[in-house]
Amino acid sequence: MGGMSRWLDVEAGNDDIDINTLPSNIALVDLQNDNEFKLVIGDLGRGDEGPRLKIFKGAMQISDLELPDLPLGVVSLYTSETLPRSTPLIAVGFSMGVYVYRNFKLFYKYYLPTVELNTSEMEVWRQLTNPENHKEETIIALSETLHNMPQKVLSIQSRDFLSLTLEQQLEFLENATDLPKKRHREVACITTMRMNSVDRYSVSCLIVGTEDGEIIVLDPQTFTQIYLVKLCTVKKTPFQMVATGLYNVDYRITVATREKCVCLLKRDWKEGRLLFNTDEHIVAIEVLTTDNSVMVICTDNTLACYSRKGKKQWLVSLEQRAVALTLLPVLQLGATLVAVALASGHVHLYDGKATRDTIFLRDVVSVMKFGQLGQEEHVFIIITSNGNLMLKILKRTADFNPHAAGIEPTASAAAQKPWLIPKKSKLFLEQSARERENAIAMHESFQLELNRLRLVAARTLLEAHTKSDNFVGAGVMEPIRLSAEVEGLGPVFRVTLVVENTSAEKAVIGLAVLFHVHSTHYKVYNPYIKVPLLGPGNQIKFPTKIEEIFSDNINPDVFFRNVTGQAGEGSLIKVLLLKDGRSYPVLAATVTMPPTDPLMIPYDKIKTSDFGTVD
Repeated sequence: MGGMSRWLDVEAGNDDIDINTLPSNIALVDLQNDNEFKLVIGDLGRGDEGPRLKIFKGAMQISDLELPDLPLGVVSLYTSETLPRSTPLIAVGFSMGVYVYRNFKLFYKYYLPTVELNTSEMEVWRQLTNPENHKEETIIALSETLHNMPQKVLSIQSRDFLSLTLEQQLEFLENATDLPKKRHREVACITTMRMNSVDRYSVSCLIVGTEDGEIIVLDPQTFTQIYLVKLCTVKKTPFQMVATGLYNVDYRITVATREKCVCLLKRDWKEGRLLFNTDEHIVAIEVLTTDNSVMVICTDNTLACYSRKGKKQWLVSLEQRAVALTLLPVLQLGATLVAVALASGHVHLYDGKATRDTIFLRDVVSVMKFGQLGQEEHVFIIITSNGNLMLKILKRTADFNPHAAGIEPTASAAAQKPWLIPKKSKLFLEQSARERENAIAMHESFQLELNRLRLVAARTLLEAHTKSDNFVGAGVMEPIRLSAEVEGLGPVFRVTLVVENTSAEKAVIGLAVLFHVHSTHYKVYNPYIKVPLLGPGNQIKFPTKIEEIFSDNINPDVFFRNVTGQAGEGSLIKVLLLKDGRSYPVLAATVTMPPTDPLMIPYDKIKTSDFGTVD
């Protein structure tokens, strides 16, 4: 199956089409909400023809609009989800701001916020506006000082002044009365990002990258600044941005800069971070939506893939200089190809490192775009350096697997291509490898911990048996269970003991209950109780009255012992279950008595104590 047989060529309807544009100045927009996508191009113009916004229906130009300046980016966005659905807006970025168009008419102008001039430039202008310095030597020296300053930090007035001749500068200074106080930020690139939903017609926000290395996010309703952040600690100038995710959920803004690096900005970050550096200048980047890996073409004739964390995964050396890059998401195949245009006229389609198709053109590609045009979902749009428009429709029977592409995968190629393994599977494989490498050590460690657990359990059981401090019977007394309930506000409480026989077959006889208390704190009216025959599966309740004893001088802290944690052993009552013929208790339960409500204290005790008095 040949490479060209996968595509249907569409001839442009007008031989006079002459397009001069940039990769950022092209967009596919459903202008009328009729699922008929139009091609919107920001044309830079040639010769005497100025910049224009051109609209194409298929390969035919149907409209154009004059632009005030050279466009830096063209994007479309929706600002409302109300029904009936409103038409999309077209945002065009210029150096001084962003113009928003609706129905081919200017809808809104957004200008970047101004910044104060630096002190050096202000000092030069103070000297220039002084009439005593209107001399050729002085003006030449001050102009040289302005020339030595970085052009990015100079105001527009300073740039215009430097472009004048000496005579024009003298004339300008004679008429100039005001000093430049502020400098306008300049737009470097623009893009959009959806706010809450991945739906095609959901609301999107506009993102603007400035020459000062800042990223500004605009509100989709009012076009006011809602987020401003620096791209990096060290100033980096963006020239291409790719936004993925949702602004109100989680997102990633991958930014290519002119300083041979790619930066990353994520939600809630106060400042962007450097993702990775490249050896040469970057031509273009694209981000795969599947795993957020970054595809990069550079001026050193290379195509590289970086992971979402900035680690280089692989690199392919190209035959010629790369001039354009775009993604080809083929929904019918469930794959995303990467198209790389070379200066030789070849366009290579890659699936990872493997070449799946090659298209040869008789001209050098300038701009590439893939998406829905008209009602065709898979249209490859190519604009050449000579201004020609080419459309290629992907056949529904196209197949990009290795056999269909005429490529026989070798063992070395298969070994070099990384497998896309899910995170949980990868973790399982790593754990299995670790267990195989350290099998003996892990087995010894497991046996050691298991023996330690058995020893602790045996010691705890022996200690409980020795102290008889367990409320569930063990051994021959295994079916017996002892519990206690405390009722009342005090000082007289009702303690109900429950003795239960959990056995389904055997009865128990010869049991007795004994209360062990501190005689100075509590008085038990029936400290010894004989337990009658207890049948299988039955239980017997023994209500007992216990009274708290108060001394002549009551300490107020005794009423708040549960809060202060100063209850001590005086508030504990131990209930022992005895068995005939045994010298030690078979079961034991410890009851923590609650404090007596202060309102229930006998009057004579309150009268004779200092409780409730104020010093």
